[in-house]
Amino acid sequence: MPVIEQPVQGFPLISLLIAARNEEDSIRDCLQAITQLQYPANALDVLIGNDQSTDRTAQIVIDFIADKPNFQLVTITESRAGLVGKANVLAQLASVARGHFLFFTDADTQVPPDWLTEMSRQFTKSVGIATGVTLPEGPKLFHKLQTVDWLYNLTLTHLLSSLGVPITAMGNNMAVSRTAYEAVGGYESLPFSVVEDYTLFQAILAKGYDFRNVLNEQVLAHTKPVDTLQAFLQQRKRWMRGATALPAWMVISLYGQYLAGPLLLLLGCFTPALAIGLYVIKLFVQTLVVSFGLSRLRQTNLGLYALLFELYQLIIGPVAVVFYLLPIPIDWKGRKYSSSVK
Repeated sequence: MPVIEQPVQGFPLISLLIAARNEEDSIRDCLQAITQLQYPANALDVLIGNDQSTDRTAQIVIDFIADKPNFQLVTITESRAGLVGKANVLAQLASVARGHFLFFTDADTQVPPDWLTEMSRQFTKSVGIATGVTLPEGPKLFHKLQTVDWLYNLTLTHLLSSLGVPITAMGNNMAVSRTAYEAVGGYESLPFSVVEDYTLFQAILAKGYDFRNVLNEQVLAHTKPVDTLQAFLQQRKRWMRGATALPAWMVISLYGQYLAGPLLLLLGCFTPALAIGLYVIKLFVQTLVVSFGLSRLRQTNLGLYALLFELYQLIIGPVAVVFYLLPIPIDWKGRKYSSSVK
């Protein structure tokens, strides 16, 4: 355990948990961003779980944290409670964490300086879990379109959450209170899922806790986009697998969004006027949501790419659904999971 001095008055002790598996290309940037957090170092312990990496991840972390007593590398070699992958790592990190709040980010994500302060102030007595916003960042057109895609969906999630509709959490930008985490028994007591963040979110809400979904610059983190169509489809397959646990109306809405093009074309064969009207409404709502997200997060530089977003959606959506339905295992961090695993 790292030696943590008495926390500064007014700053709750926070444990930041990071699961890392073969992240030699990104882990240093992640840790560097953490050193820039505007939060007292003696009120923060950072736990990095090395999940059987076969590259230089562990050595990079060791070198980086050598002079940082509140950082600790934890080597994960065994499974706990039948868990595998990220859920297994986080369960073991949480068991040694000391914080009153557990914060989660990923090894390929860079959090902003005010992240801890802004997220921790979301917690009232009734709130058990809070989620920030993360956008992929890269130079290519495909990367920019992914950014707009994430922005649209996360803005929509935020707006629905503001109405009291619980959608999901985001594991690379998430915080839970220690009391809420322990109330559900931690990851060890939850069924294994490739979307462990959503499983924890559901369990905490089921215990009667409230949630917060934050959409502002202070909690805006950045992550790496995927570079290939194959990696993109695998990412969506994992997310869609987790989405099957959503209420039926949400699942139907998700498929409606992904299959909007083919469904409207089919409808147009019978009632063209209705199809055109629905398409105009879709574009109007989509434009409002994207514009709100761009403004709220001060990402107006993405405006040009937002104009291409509709074409991107019409193509990517049906392809993602077809790929999801194919009996292909989910490939995540070099491990394969049955497509039937939730």
